[in-house]
Parts: sequence; C-alpha cells; structure tokens
Amino acid sequence: MYEDEAFRLLHMLSLFVFLAGAGATMLPLYRSWHSDDIGAQVHAIQEAGRNQAGVLLPGIILTGISGIFWALRSDHFDPIATGWLLTVEVLYLVALFICLPAMAASLRRARFLALHSQKTGEISDELRETIADRGPLVFGTLMLLLIVLMTALAVTKPY
Repeated sequence: MYEDEAFRLLHMLSLFVFLAGAGATMLPLYRSWHSDDIGAQVHAIQEAGRNQAGVLLPGIILTGISGIFWALRSDHFDPIATGWLLTVEVLYLVALFICLPAMAASLRRARFLALHSQKTGEISDELRETIADRGPLVFGTLMLLLIVLMTALAVTKPY
C-alpha cells in the first residue's frame, strides 16, 4: 500500500519536472519566433537548449521510468491490457524518441553556431538559416500536444 503511494508520488514529481522542462524549453523558443532581433533570438535559443538538456530530458526519462514501475507495482493497472494506458505509453514513446531528438538536434546546432558567432563577433549566414528553421518549434509544439492528449487519456480513461 505505502509502496504504491511512494511510486505514485515519485511519478507525480517526475511529471512536474517534465512539464517544467517542456515549459522552460518552449517559452524561449516561442519568444525567439516572435522576435525580429537576431541577438535576442540567439539568446532565447541558447536558453531553450540549456533547459532542454538540463530539465526536459531528465524529466521525460524519469517520468517514463517512474510510470512503468508504478504501473507494474500497482494492482489496478495492467500496462499492456489497459487500452488507454497502452495508448499513453505509445504517445510517450513518440515524444521521447521522435519529438525530443528532433528538437534537440536543431537546438544543439543553433547553440554551437551561436557560440561560434560569439567568438568571431559576427553572425554567420548559417546561424541565420538555423534560427529561421522552425523545426524545434514544430516538434516542441507537437510534444506539448502529446502531453495534453496523454493527460486527457489518463484523466478520462476512455477505454
């Protein structure tokens, strides 16, 4: 009984870290999208990259691990036979293995080019093209939509 509650608490805390990381990553990306100043865009993308690596990545991994352990330890859910839980697991894997790496690759490239431009003192055309690429926004927004869908499935348990 108490072990189930401990796993549930750990899972809830990891969900908070995951959601905080998603917000801390996406807000600077949206800010960079709405800015016309290249310096502000570079700064926002660097901030998003740091938040993605420091908060979002550990949060999404811990959420998956704690969720699996909680579901396996719980007597209420069978992770395979429960339809809504299986759907949540598949959506989580899409967020983890498709959305996050696609977003991270673009952010990593932009951070590298931004550091290079800080050393040279000029903004390269390659950095301008990378900042103009909206890949991180698309995959990050898709991840946010998946989070909303996973939450709706976990709350309503439709099937």
